[in-house]
Amino acid sequence: MTNAAPKTDYKGELVKLDAVEQALAGLREKYGTVPDMQTKEGYDLCKKGIKELTTYRTSTDKLRKEITKQHRDFIDRVNQYGKDLIEKLEAIEKPLKDAKQHEDERAEREKQQRIAKLRERIQVEILSYKDTAVGLDSNALAELHDDAVNINTDGFFDVAKEAEDAKADVLQHISDMHAHALEKERLATEQAEVEAERRRLREENEKREAEQKELEELRRFKAEQEAKVSVHSTTFCHPAENRPTVTSHFPTRGYPHEKAPHTRTVAGSGQSAA
Repeated sequence: MTNAAPKTDYKGELVKLDAVEQALAGLREKYGTVPDMQTKEGYDLCKKGIKELTTYRTSTDKLRKEITKQHRDFIDRVNQYGKDLIEKLEAIEKPLKDAKQHEDERAEREKQQRIAKLRERIQVEILSYKDTAVGLDSNALAELHDDAVNINTDGFFDVAKEAEDAKADVLQHISDMHAHALEKERLATEQAEVEAERRRLREENEKREAEQKELEELRRFKAEQEAKVSVHSTTFCHPAENRPTVTSHFPTRGYPHEKAPHTRTVAGSGQSAA
């Protein structure tokens, strides 16, 4: 295949085209205005113009193709030649590209595996503090927060930003839990104080009621004892006129030998019954 470029001096090829360009001015002057087609002269001029312009146009197009043929043939040769070279270059390049792609994919797999292990470390070494915080009181949470502050994120490389974010999240989480625990403990203390006060008041009330009951029992016992002493004193220590009497309630029947109802003295309050 000959790949030599054609000559590049185009003056000779353009001579005929230059002639057409020179004729344009006269053609424009002659046919640039559409004539009156209602008249014979105008109609004939229009036909003549179409014929002449068509001849110029077709001959110019033919001339263009003749002039550019050798160049178009050269372009086709260049395209084919270049395509052949590209295929040969690709034959050398492709194994290199395939090898590079294989290595890049291997490196990416290793990177993802490394990242997965680092993320597991984030879960175990950092985020696990959240699980540890569950159920702790405020003092233990404060100590855990101090420990979390010292978490070292320098060895997380590809996921260093994730480790830093996880640490910040853990610190905030523990701080929130600490504040909640303090509030809960404060409320529990207040509730315990309220319950203690209620218990104290209840015990005092029960004690007061017990003392009142005991006092009432003593008063009742004293009253009973005084009553017994009073009865004993009246029965054995006072004269007979102070003893109570009992009137017989058996009615008389009008016999001469029957007497009126009688009375008798009995031990009692010292008063006579009528």
